[in-house]
Amino acid sequence: MNFYQKLVEKKVKVEELIFTLEKISRKYKDIGVNLTPVKEKLLVLRKFKVSRDYYRKLEERGVSISERINTLKRILTKFKNSDADLSGMESALGRLQEERAGNKKEIEKVEEFRVGKGTGAVEIGKDFRLEEKVQEFIQEEESSPEIEEDFEEFEEFEP
Repeated sequence: MNFYQKLVEKKVKVEELIFTLEKISRKYKDIGVNLTPVKEKLLVLRKFKVSRDYYRKLEERGVSISERINTLKRILTKFKNSDADLSGMESALGRLQEERAGNKKEIEKVEEFRVGKGTGAVEIGKDFRLEEKVQEFIQEEESSPEIEEDFEEFEEFEP
């Protein structure tokens, strides 16, 4: 168990901790030593590994940032007193929270742009008005005989 504690202090991978506990359990199971603490730690580390792998699958599937944050928070809360190294998950949580905060800021910038002065759709420039252009288009359309001919041909093909 001293060797196991040194591994925990070095923050080795959870797979290595599980392997070490399984080896301890196999070695001392027939001697009559109380292995309950070893089995409990082994069970917790296996559950942590399953949770971590589940989170990685969520990440691969591209699940939303909010759902990944919630999953990480649950994992960190559940396994905070375990021997597993949680620093990677804690840093991932921090990055996701920063990313979510950055996305909110970008949305706020877009909203600010939408409601800014002088961004209306009717007035495009000082000397150029949309209404005037619409009137010019209507006048051109009325004076163009090609459009009327095309329209008459189109009406002939109505079912």
